[in-house]
Amino acid sequence: MEYVVRQQVLEGLEQGLEAAAGVSRLHALLSLAWHLRQRDSRRAETLLAEFRRWLPRHRLPLAEANAVMARAALVACETACLFGRMADAQAELDQARNHLRPSVDGHAAGDAFLAEALLAKLSGDRERELHALESALTCFAKLSDRQRWGIAAGMLACDRGTSHASPGPVPQEEVDSCNAAEQAFALAAQAFPLCLRQPAEAAQLFNRSAALALDMGLLRFHCIMSMNASNACLALGDMEASAQCFEAPAHRARQTGWPLLMGMTQTQVGRVLRHLGRHQESLAALNEALLQMRGLPQGLGKAFACSELAFTLHALGQVRESVDVMWEAIQLFRAGCAMANLAMSLARQAHALAQLGQIDATMVALQEAQALSERFGCPLVDVEISGALAELHRRGAQNLPAPAGMTAPTATIHYAESALDRGRLIRGWRPPAALLDYLADACAEADQMRQAYAYSRQARLAHVQDGGGRLRNPRALLHVLGVQMASKPQDTVPPAAQAVAAARAAPPVPLLPSAPSQQMDLLTRKEQAVLQLLARNYSNKEIAQAMGVGAETVKWHLKGMFSKLEACSRKHAVTRARTLGMLQYPD
Repeated sequence: MEYVVRQQVLEGLEQGLEAAAGVSRLHALLSLAWHLRQRDSRRAETLLAEFRRWLPRHRLPLAEANAVMARAALVACETACLFGRMADAQAELDQARNHLRPSVDGHAAGDAFLAEALLAKLSGDRERELHALESALTCFAKLSDRQRWGIAAGMLACDRGTSHASPGPVPQEEVDSCNAAEQAFALAAQAFPLCLRQPAEAAQLFNRSAALALDMGLLRFHCIMSMNASNACLALGDMEASAQCFEAPAHRARQTGWPLLMGMTQTQVGRVLRHLGRHQESLAALNEALLQMRGLPQGLGKAFACSELAFTLHALGQVRESVDVMWEAIQLFRAGCAMANLAMSLARQAHALAQLGQIDATMVALQEAQALSERFGCPLVDVEISGALAELHRRGAQNLPAPAGMTAPTATIHYAESALDRGRLIRGWRPPAALLDYLADACAEADQMRQAYAYSRQARLAHVQDGGGRLRNPRALLHVLGVQMASKPQDTVPPAAQAVAAARAAPPVPLLPSAPSQQMDLLTRKEQAVLQLLARNYSNKEIAQAMGVGAETVKWHLKGMFSKLEACSRKHAVTRARTLGMLQYPD
């Protein structure tokens, strides 16, 4: 019995079941259940239940009866894993090993190790997963089973792509000689090391891997590869491509009923919504993701959800809360040896810690992030590290030495421009509007108004180019919102109660915080502060004194605010802001 088959082969098995009777039907039920276990696990369990009802009615030779019971238990083990029933999965695996008969089913012992690897992965036990995969390789090498050996080797290579420094590319001729299932894993193994190095190439490889996995019935792997492709597009700032990469897989994931996969899909929804500027909706999606995974063991699925929740809280100005949640994600990434994700999370954490003025903690996080980035070669992490260093100097410049060879007016501008330069070395990378806004603010604070205006113009252009959050790119937004609306649970549990349940699940996360009006995302924080003072009839001089900046800086913030609010005067700007819900008190 092959490990996986193409869709057209599965259709032949369906037809064979309809015509089968007696012992033949018994074997047809088991064969179809086996090949549906990762395609349609609900139906696989239905077929398995029928198989187990009919098995006692047929007098099979003892060795054959044990062999089919072992194979049935492996089906039950894998489906229980996917539905999050880990105790049931372990019991079925133990039963399978008690009934193994290599003389009848020589592949069952190796398949049991692959089932154990799945159980270990979903349980967050990486050492057990690696041992199971290595044991499976040994079994399949002895049997000369190319497909199974290739799948086990591909799984190990994928792990090396996330936890080893230089996993070494798979030769193209070797990939081309593999069957579809082997190719899916080989392409994924090539893509993982490129995620934070060459995301455009990684996205292409992940998409190819996902298509092959879908044809071979590896639905979970297909959905995860599609989400990885979506993430790679997000790293480049291509929102529409990101949304399209995972729209169809997200619907497939929801139909499976697998809690971890549904939670990971909802995490991806929250991630894309955050990049589109829809922070409140992102927050709701991420709380729902944690709620869906609340009964599952600690693992990378929860790590991704926590890290994205931290990013969204940070975007909403909830910096202290974001730091607490990110520490949970960092611990889980460290335990799962997801080193690239760990490096990125540490760099983002350093930025938040710098904003809070925690200089020593910032330096510790930055040092580890830099070490990981040097080890893995992650340009995207280097961009974040430079951004964190810029914020560190902005908050604690009086205590920190200037960087060597600095030619910029301030260390903040030096490191922010370094982030921009590092990003531009990555093929397909688009400077994010937030970084350009940051540079504009930093230049204005240094009274470098010509540079401030130049970066401000670039930021406005970037806002237009990736303005899905402001409905200038409605297709990408509708893709994501369509998935989010379809993914909402059908029960009537209030959102607050769902958030409380998610918060009680490990790892702990904060309750859904109150979010500012999404219209405020139009303005930078400095522009928001100017608006509030403007609404109180402060003069430019009074605003400058209150904010501790120069008069020219106030004029620059006013100009940017007028442009975004499409206002022609101070009074018009206040009126427009009140209409948009940005002000809650009278003039």
